[in-house]
Amino acid sequence: MTDHFGRETLDYLAEPLLSGVYGGDPDQLSAPSVLPRFVEMERNQGSLARALMGTRNSKGSEPLFRTLKGGLGCMIDRLAAKANVVTGAAEAIAHRDTGGFRVRVNGAWMDSDHLVMACPAWAAGELLCDVGGRLASLLRMIPYTSSAIAQMVFRESEFDGQRAGTGFLVPRAERRRLMACTFVGTKFPNRVPADKITLRCFFGGAGNAAVLEESDESLIAIACEELRTILGLTAPPIHAGVSRWPRSMAQYIVGHGARLKEIESAASAISGLHLAGNAYTGIGIPDCIRTGRQAAAAIVTS
Repeated sequence: MTDHFGRETLDYLAEPLLSGVYGGDPDQLSAPSVLPRFVEMERNQGSLARALMGTRNSKGSEPLFRTLKGGLGCMIDRLAAKANVVTGAAEAIAHRDTGGFRVRVNGAWMDSDHLVMACPAWAAGELLCDVGGRLASLLRMIPYTSSAIAQMVFRESEFDGQRAGTGFLVPRAERRRLMACTFVGTKFPNRVPADKITLRCFFGGAGNAAVLEESDESLIAIACEELRTILGLTAPPIHAGVSRWPRSMAQYIVGHGARLKEIESAASAISGLHLAGNAYTGIGIPDCIRTGRQAAAAIVTS
């Protein structure tokens, strides 16, 4: 990015975007892994600027953001309703003598011919130590960052701050604690009543894991103070809550592509084992769905 557009573009455009999506440090992230389309554009057209100009008006009028009207949890509920689901945390995984796997959940062992590991890579690494030591070690090498979200609801009639479209990102060069803020009702109109405004304030990311140790009250106070500075918002929220997501965002750092090839090779040597989730070839929900479908297709055709 700096080679094409200079350091300021990285600091004030690329960094907040990459921090918002990956919660990572752009100086450490792998361009082929996090921006594969940009790398392909440069390779094919010789100029990233020329390629971007050529695609500027090609996207049509599709909405930029999508979600499920009933919340993402309804997707899990629907999947659970159509399958024989045992809930609980996996405690151990072992090979069966006859092939396949044994998985202990809630103290009870279950047998399976195939096993799809769709959890974070670090958790998969911990569980697969007795199944494939080299694979487990490689999985634990994928770094993760953490995040916390302070969500606050305001009465629309009392909201005295600037409106900022669907939200804003704070570049690291000017960041105190707040990374980003989303106006939920503007981004997803069906999520918020017309007489309310809901803001989601994001904290954490690379180098900021300590923010998760703040109390809920402290995080909400920090969010209110920074929103006062940025938006001029002085109205108090009528409701507020905090969600924490420790070690949730996989980091595709430099060398991720080479490590991924090693992981795929080690996993393919273990018959019936499949990997899915956000640690490998994309961190978004569509990427997770894609890897899940690939695992299912591999099981069906095996």
